[in-house]
Amino acid sequence: MKVIEPEKKYDFWFRNGHVIDPARNIDEVTDVLVKGNKVVPAPENGQVNPEDVKEVIECNGYYVLPGLIDHHAHFSWNFNVTGVEPDLYTLPNGVTSCHDAGSVGSSGFEAFVRSTIYPALVTMKASINVASGGLCTPQYMEDIRPENYDEKGLEDLFSRYPQYIYGLKLRLGKDISDGMGVEPLKASVKLARKLNTRLSVHATYPLTPMQDIVNEMGEGDVLCHTFQRMGEYNILDANNKVLPEVLEARERGVFFDCAHGRIHCCFPLAQAAIEQGFMPDCISTDLITFSAYQERLFSLPVVMTRLWTLGMPLTEVIRATTETPAKLMGMEGEIGTLKPGAFADITVMKIEDREFTFTDSYGNSLPAHHIMIPQMTMKNGKTRYRHIDFTEMFGLVKGREA
Repeated sequence: MKVIEPEKKYDFWFRNGHVIDPARNIDEVTDVLVKGNKVVPAPENGQVNPEDVKEVIECNGYYVLPGLIDHHAHFSWNFNVTGVEPDLYTLPNGVTSCHDAGSVGSSGFEAFVRSTIYPALVTMKASINVASGGLCTPQYMEDIRPENYDEKGLEDLFSRYPQYIYGLKLRLGKDISDGMGVEPLKASVKLARKLNTRLSVHATYPLTPMQDIVNEMGEGDVLCHTFQRMGEYNILDANNKVLPEVLEARERGVFFDCAHGRIHCCFPLAQAAIEQGFMPDCISTDLITFSAYQERLFSLPVVMTRLWTLGMPLTEVIRATTETPAKLMGMEGEIGTLKPGAFADITVMKIEDREFTFTDSYGNSLPAHHIMIPQMTMKNGKTRYRHIDFTEMFGLVKGREA
């Protein structure tokens, strides 16, 4: 006769980890409990009986974070040669939610929803590129002439798939908008307002002053690649001070995403801005096939390590990969936090002391003294990745001094 075991009160107990949850202003050693696919509150007396738990995960000496959110990456792996497969490149890196930053336009968005967003384990939203063909190939750039925007098609998509749409995406810069000035930007802003959505703007190697770009942007819009230094124009003036117009844009609600990529982050520029108190609202990868696990980008935890090394406080680094992108995705309180009732998206991170040097695409070096190494990723209450060092299988996990 089969013996039916009584149901446990908790499925997982992340015990004694250093929890950083900026959404709740928590930065301390404490516990996280999971039942089903949700984070649940601790008992009123604060004491958990191990007999009430299916699996106890000893996190002493490790950091327990809300599941990370990659706010800018490209997942169109079955549409073009630049996109990566979402689950494969996110979950092993502690990423449980993500935003595809305009890989596809209106002509391919429905197929992208069905073939990529629907099957993904990670939570996904996507921006639709104003160029209807999207990012087809690195051999030639998309057509951003406003007369070719598919306004009717976009209206249809926004009415049918609102839960998956983050906003619109426009790329400006050399080889994309040469000779067009800010006209595509003005048209894109107008279209975004008509659709009651935000516009994300790629501005790498811009051919117009950064002031002219941010002055067109409004509340909720996002400037990507904040710390790029290609060409004449960027967010700093001739004296390496953050432009007043950039500061004013932030004041009226424009968000700034580092969107690191292979070529979009100049270390001295980023450090100068951070020293002036101008930190990115979001830290993201701009991940593509040519940068995934490659030296100048690698992964979101590596990008986070760089921004931490450049002067951002660790809590702000975590905020920029949890709380803020969750708000921008319209999922505040559901993801990007470990508050009871949120989805059980959890990242366990090891911070290892190590001496090494990062190098950016401009030839600048950045000496670093530590690195973030993902140990475990839980998505929706299920373990989706676990480093072999973070398991008792071979007696490798012991309580580590916090």
